[in-house]
Amino acid sequence: MKYVAIDFETANNEAISACSVGLAKFENGELIDSYYSLINPPSSYFSPNNISIHNIRPEDVKDAPTFDKIWPEILMFIDNKLVIAHNAPFDIGIVKAMLGFYSIPVPPLHYTDTLRISRKVFTGMPNHKLTSLSAAFGFDYQAHHALDDAVNCAKLFHKACPLQDEQEVIDFFNSIDIRFQKMTGGYAPLEAKVDKEEPLGLF
Repeated sequence: MKYVAIDFETANNEAISACSVGLAKFENGELIDSYYSLINPPSSYFSPNNISIHNIRPEDVKDAPTFDKIWPEILMFIDNKLVIAHNAPFDIGIVKAMLGFYSIPVPPLHYTDTLRISRKVFTGMPNHKLTSLSAAFGFDYQAHHALDDAVNCAKLFHKACPLQDEQEVIDFFNSIDIRFQKMTGGYAPLEAKVDKEEPLGLF
């Protein structure tokens, strides 16, 4: 099963201040492709607190592309795969806000949240922050770098559910009351359908 983890870093507390993005494409727990870009955000104020977290400064993004320029690449990279994020409302909220700012239609991508999954699966942990879980499971990690965050989010997804068959993955998450949502609202189908050789269940 293939899935794409996504992570943003922001310049400030506004959803339209994304200043970097990382995407990691995994298949059955293995990294098969990655994408990273700095972003020149429309909300250009860089909070000292945010800089202290990710160390990205205004001068780093002054020549970077704006979100609308890289969105076609991001969408092509995702390619209708399941999107995952740690605290998905934050990252999916950024996608929607940036698309809205640039008047770009929101695609019906399917996503789920590894923070919610972690709380269901890894009970007994002191907390379920990506940094804490990465340390607990021994993942290599440069915290708050968008690509590293995406990679470890994908590792966490596989750690929670190491199954490979798409229908078995769907059934497992269904059993713990985790639903795959659509960016346009609602829930994704919970049945895997097979069209000749290719399983298309999530989409």
